[in-house]
Amino acid sequence: KQWYQRRVRGIIDAVCRVMENLPEDSVIQICSYLSLKDKLELSFTSKRLHFFVQETWRDYALSMGWLPKTELSWIDICKAYMKVQRGWFTGHLQSERIYLSEGARSRQELYGLTRSGDVIALGTNTNVSCYRVSPDAKTASQLFVKHLDVAENSMGMGGSVLAIVDDLTSELVVIDHFRLSEHRVQLPLGLSFDMCHVTGRFIVLGTDSGKIFLNVIGSTEILCIHDEGEEISCWSVSETEVLCVCFWSGRLMCFSLPQSGTPILSLDLGQLEIIYAVTWTPGHLYFGTADGQVGRIATSKSTVTGFSETHCGSVYCVATNRTTLVSGGADSRVIFWSLTGEVRATDHMAHIGVVRHIFLNDWIMITAGDANVIVIWDPSTRVLKHKIHHNPLKIKFLSVHESWMVYGSPDSNFVMCVFVK
Repeated sequence: KQWYQRRVRGIIDAVCRVMENLPEDSVIQICSYLSLKDKLELSFTSKRLHFFVQETWRDYALSMGWLPKTELSWIDICKAYMKVQRGWFTGHLQSERIYLSEGARSRQELYGLTRSGDVIALGTNTNVSCYRVSPDAKTASQLFVKHLDVAENSMGMGGSVLAIVDDLTSELVVIDHFRLSEHRVQLPLGLSFDMCHVTGRFIVLGTDSGKIFLNVIGSTEILCIHDEGEEISCWSVSETEVLCVCFWSGRLMCFSLPQSGTPILSLDLGQLEIIYAVTWTPGHLYFGTADGQVGRIATSKSTVTGFSETHCGSVYCVATNRTTLVSGGADSRVIFWSLTGEVRATDHMAHIGVVRHIFLNDWIMITAGDANVIVIWDPSTRVLKHKIHHNPLKIKFLSVHESWMVYGSPDSNFVMCVFVK
């Protein structure tokens, strides 16, 4: 036993010595194959890996708002997150329903679900209700209810700002759920809005006729940044506040929001089918099309690359982390890719029906779709860890926040919060 331990320690020391001289991209690639526990243990041996893991977790904790509230060290955060990850993987979960109206039997139709931090907003055909979720208490407490005429997909949330398009008055209602303040912005009349996104200082709105509008939070002005009558098929906003919009005509455009929505990229993708899903990584856009094609676009060179493997049907969702691309679609398959397009794994047994949602970070992956199942994966090993069987049958809205998630369907009069115990 002592001989074996010495051999293992010698191998670990040799690996760590090699890692000290590797470029950062190689260190990131190696770390993508390690579990949280392995990263934590190796970081005590390798000085390079120690600082890499420390900075990674510190950046992550800052983005989650943990460090300003606590004095936890990065090691404490690692251990806490490992506990949460085990809860997801082992199914140590607890569910809580949030009904869309006062009585459990009364019917409401879910038109929108959006989240920012621990606050969620639910839009129905008659009102918008806002809740603060407490993962510790495993409950959701209502903050307020606004009686508004909400259209489908016409609400968004970012930071403390909730933006809602009121169809009845043609106004953009902007609510600060932290200060409980509200102001309204008059929108152009006669338009039907079906896209709303809040990012940083901006609110982006889109119509069913393809017009795109930009509002700076706190301002009463609405700027039209695209007005060419092309219907929108999908859209995505990068971390650097660049809006990518795909149109049914086969056109793709990118707009810089900090530069007042200035177009910075326009591509005619007529050789491809309609793009149904798009996501960002630094320097690249990844997409999925109606005919099952998955590919990427190098934004600096405007080059389009289609991957050799395809889905047997439309691709409805794509997601990336630092090392992996995952796609899902109408053929019930979940495909794991490298960021350069090589297939790493394919699963066609986890889902029955269309796969419509993928949540992916470096530590956990969650997929959901039309069947009454939510699947939890380990993205580093690409192994299915747990399945959650719940009604509603068709999951249209899904949002994940580390130790809990919320999902819902227009077919039910409640949304479901699932917490890690």
